[in-house]
Amino acid sequence: MVIGAGPAGLAAAWSLVRAGESPLVLEAAQDVGGLSASFDLHGFRADFGPHRLHRAASDEVMELYRVALGGALLDRDRSGVVHLGGRRLPFPLSLRGLWRGLGTLGALAHGVSALAARVAPPAADDFAGEATRRLGRRASKTLYEPAARKVWGLAPRELDAALARARISSDGPGKVLRAAVGKGGSRRYFYPAQGSGALAGALAGKLREAGAEIRTGCGATGLEIAGGRIAGVRVDGGVVEADRVIATAPLPTLCAWAGAEGAAEGLSFRSLVLLYLVLGVDRVSPHDVHYFADEALPANRLFEAKGFTGGAGPDGKTLVGFDLPCNVGDDTWNATADTLAKKVLPALALAGAGDAPILAATVRRVAAAYPLLRRGYAAPRGRALDALAAVEGLYPVGRASLFVHDNVHHACGAGLAAGRAAAEGRTSPAWRREQARFLFAQIED
Repeated sequence: MVIGAGPAGLAAAWSLVRAGESPLVLEAAQDVGGLSASFDLHGFRADFGPHRLHRAASDEVMELYRVALGGALLDRDRSGVVHLGGRRLPFPLSLRGLWRGLGTLGALAHGVSALAARVAPPAADDFAGEATRRLGRRASKTLYEPAARKVWGLAPRELDAALARARISSDGPGKVLRAAVGKGGSRRYFYPAQGSGALAGALAGKLREAGAEIRTGCGATGLEIAGGRIAGVRVDGGVVEADRVIATAPLPTLCAWAGAEGAAEGLSFRSLVLLYLVLGVDRVSPHDVHYFADEALPANRLFEAKGFTGGAGPDGKTLVGFDLPCNVGDDTWNATADTLAKKVLPALALAGAGDAPILAATVRRVAAAYPLLRRGYAAPRGRALDALAAVEGLYPVGRASLFVHDNVHHACGAGLAAGRAAAEGRTSPAWRREQARFLFAQIED
C-alpha cells in the first residue's frame, strides 16, 4: 500500500507494478499530484507553483517521465529575474548577470567578496555562514539572508547550514570563475505541456492500466501496528489491511501514528499561501519567474503560467501566481484573496504589470509546504526516522516524510527506490540505511 499520490508515492507504486504487484494508493485530496498537482482556473491550468523537470534527473527518472508523458514535454529555457534594491538580475545568478544588473563596480565588489570568502572561509555552521562561504559576504547579506528571513520566518543564524548547501548550488572558485564568464547561467529544463500536474495524472493512468487502485478523497488517519509490524492503515470508516506501507505523510504525523510522538520533537514545517490572479493582459513579462528579495514585499516570487507552458491559455489574459510564506493561523494564512491581491500590487508593478486589471483572485493554502531546517535539525530527524525503522514494513519516502528539500526528480528517484525495497521485502532498517542518499538534495531552482 502507498499513502500519498504525489510524485514520490506514484513513483513507488510504479516500482511495485513493475515487480508484478497491484498496489493500493490512498490520496486525501480529490486529485493526484500532491504539491505538484494542477487544477483548472478561469481557462488556465494552474500549478501549485512551477515544478520544473530538470535535466539533472537520473536515467531511470527520465524514463519514468517518458513512460508517463511521451512527447508531451516542452523543452524550456530558464528566464528568471531577481529584483534587488530596484535593480533586476538575471536568474540563475552569474557574475555576468551581476555586471549587467549592478554595473562594473557592483559586480566587481561581489566577485571580490566571493573570492575573499574562499581565501578566509567563515564558520559555516548556519545558513548565513554557509551562504557567505559559497558566494561571499556581500551576496549573502544583500540577497540570501533577507530572502531566508522572509521565506523561512527565522533569522539566518537560526537556520542550518544544510539549507544553504541545498539551496545555493554555486560553491568553489571554479564555479565562481565559470560564472564570471557567463557559463552555466541559463539552464534548460522540461515542463509538461498541460502543467506540472500532468505528470502525476498520466502516471496515475498508467498505474491503473497496470492493475493498481488509486483512491482519491481517501486520506489515511493512522497505522495499525501489531507485534512491531505494520498490519494496516486506518481510514475514515475502518482499517485497510496491509503488511507493507510506503508512506509520504509528514514525518511528525508518521511518528504520532507509530506511537513515537516524542521522536519528532523540534521538527516543524513552513506554510504557504498561493495567490492566483487572472490579469487582463496577454503576458506580464518574458520572464517565467520573478523573485523578490525585499523583505517589505510579502511575496517570495511571482510565476506566470504562460511562461512555463509556451503561452497556453486564453488570449488577452494571463494567470500569475504568488508564493506567500507564512505559518498556519497568522495574518497571511487567514487573509482573503482580495486582501492579499492588494498586498502584492507593489510586486506586480515591479514585474511590469502594475496597471493590469485584476479579473479574478483565488488562494490555495498548504500547511506543510517545506520542512523548516532549524540549526541542528538533523539529530531529531535521525531520531524520528530511526523510530519509524523500528516498525517492520513501514517505508517513509518523499519531502515531508524524509524531512528534506527536494525537486520532483529527487522525489521520483526516492519513490522508485522505496518501491523496489518494499517489493523485494527488504526490512525497514535496511530501507533506513538506504535513505541516507536521499536525505540531502541539491535543489535546482
